[in-house]
Amino acid sequence: MSFHKYSERALQPLVRSMLLGWFGHVSPEVRSKLAGSLTGFGSIDFVIGNVAVEFAVRRPMSSRAALSDVTNATEIKKLMQYEGKSLLVLYDFSRDPYTSEDLDRYREWRSLDDDSELDGHSFNLAYFYRERFERKLVTACIRKNIRF
Repeated sequence: MSFHKYSERALQPLVRSMLLGWFGHVSPEVRSKLAGSLTGFGSIDFVIGNVAVEFAVRRPMSSRAALSDVTNATEIKKLMQYEGKSLLVLYDFSRDPYTSEDLDRYREWRSLDDDSELDGHSFNLAYFYRERFERKLVTACIRKNIRF
């Protein structure tokens, strides 16, 4: 099956099933605060225990912008306002992965400084990507703690 070609929306039920099998209890689409939205609320992809998990996917032929800090601004805001631990998971199935330095832009995002509604909680970022290693495709991960 070509899971690497699936969109975020198509992968969500599969990710939820995997999380349910691993953790036993997962709450999907949990209502959360979202500064700047019309209602003031949004929804977090998953909450496992007291950990909020948002995820984004970049398909093989998608642009680099699909996983950029600007494109994921809504997810960042929800995680920053969550009262507990939070994690942003990025899946990159392209042949042009980000570097660790590229991901540092999540720390340098200046527009967050201007938003007085944000509480500014830190969150963790896990970036999964594919790389060639001795003629094989392997999955690698870059982890970062994002604080503002």
